[in-house]
Amino acid sequence: METSTMFFVYETQLPDSAGFSLYSAPHLCALAGIFVCCVFGARWYKRQPNAKRSSFSHVLGLTIFLFDMLRYVVYWRIGGLSIYELPLHLCGLAVYLCVLHSIWKPDWLGQVLYTLCLPGACCALLFPDWTRYPFWSFVSLHSFLAHGLIVFYLALQIASGEIVPRLSAIWKPVLFLCAVVPPIYWFNTRFHTNYMFLQLPSPGSPLMLLAQWAHGSHALYLVFFASVIFLVMVGMDMLYTKSQHR
Repeated sequence: METSTMFFVYETQLPDSAGFSLYSAPHLCALAGIFVCCVFGARWYKRQPNAKRSSFSHVLGLTIFLFDMLRYVVYWRIGGLSIYELPLHLCGLAVYLCVLHSIWKPDWLGQVLYTLCLPGACCALLFPDWTRYPFWSFVSLHSFLAHGLIVFYLALQIASGEIVPRLSAIWKPVLFLCAVVPPIYWFNTRFHTNYMFLQLPSPGSPLMLLAQWAHGSHALYLVFFASVIFLVMVGMDMLYTKSQHR
């Protein structure tokens, strides 16, 4: 199958050799491009007046949402729209949380976006689970751009002080997880899905190591997973605090 004919093809119709490798040249270029955009975008955004920052946040939040809607339209057209493409991964939820935050900025939402959605989107970019697709395909390019836009949005909000992470507020993302994880876990067991990777680790990601340590015990895998998430949240808050005191 020619690369040009695989641009709008769902993974079930792809040959095994169609995908790209982790940290190949295209993957590294995508990461570098996102990093550069975040650095320069954050510097530009921080210098803007409040009114302009507010307008830009609204436009960016809407762009993230519409870009995700485009994915559903394309998946529907190529026959890939199914129960496995619901926005129940952390980054799928982040799309709607970013939109909400661009309109209304409560502290709990900022804490959730920083300690959960930002590392989640970064991990998705570093260890993408769409490597089965050719790099130059709609799904691959959309996935890089969609996750990149989430990271970009949060970089701007953090740089401008519109999101102010605090270790004392870590209970807010913890409470958020307590609210969303049980129903998603139930959905996974009921419909044999793997949202938030609660059933199985993402291939090629550090979660594979947790599964190895669990030695086949799903309960132990979840304990390790929860522990790592909590440590990441603490580390993220401490990293921000340290950077502010330099």
